[in-house]
Amino acid sequence: MGIIAASRLRDGPRNPMFDNAVAYYRLDETTGDAIDLVNGYNGTLNGNISRNGEYYTFDAENEYVDIGDKDDFSFTDGTNNTDFVVKTEVIFKGFGPRDAGWMVSKRDTNLGGISEWQLVYFQGRLRFDIFDSSNTGQRITTLFSPTLGQKYILGVTLIGNSISLFIDGVIKETQTLALGFTFLNGGSIVELGDVGFGSTLNLLGKLKETVIVKGNGWTQQNITDNYNGGAGITYNL
Repeated sequence: MGIIAASRLRDGPRNPMFDNAVAYYRLDETTGDAIDLVNGYNGTLNGNISRNGEYYTFDAENEYVDIGDKDDFSFTDGTNNTDFVVKTEVIFKGFGPRDAGWMVSKRDTNLGGISEWQLVYFQGRLRFDIFDSSNTGQRITTLFSPTLGQKYILGVTLIGNSISLFIDGVIKETQTLALGFTFLNGGSIVELGDVGFGSTLNLLGKLKETVIVKGNGWTQQNITDNYNGGAGITYNL
């Protein structure tokens, strides 16, 4: 289930909050694929995404990174939900007509197909949506009015039945999963960036380090440590 050997990343001590990372993208390449430093789940670029060795920049509709479908990206062991983290670093450059930005998603389209989960900005809120096998959803949101050009470290984590959204090192909202809610293990791909759902133009901006952890969640202390005063923290310290 994606337990990492230290040799898979650069030499050095491993931060235990990443012990069960199943994918880790620094998004610091200037050519080639988006490289996953954990399991080799490299991402294919779609569209003319510009890269400067620090960020991927998305400027037009349907510029996105296709990571594909892996069981590691579905937050269930087949019977029960598993703790997880989805975290990304983003700079918003602008917003489309729906004031939205899809950052990390695992769903086919906005209107149909297989939906599993999505971490998005939508009309003044950071939002995480999850779905079960009946396509019944649960949503957690928190107020969020991003300043254009400013970097944010955003994410969601599940520990037990408690799911939390965090922004810049602080948990902003926590909910309890609905009784009996079980995550779906579906076949939709994971996408990073400016995915065009229908005719909607979504994320205009930049993505940096993005990580998916399956098997443990992050406490407030983990989230604070990861934020690191705004600098962020990589897998190896």
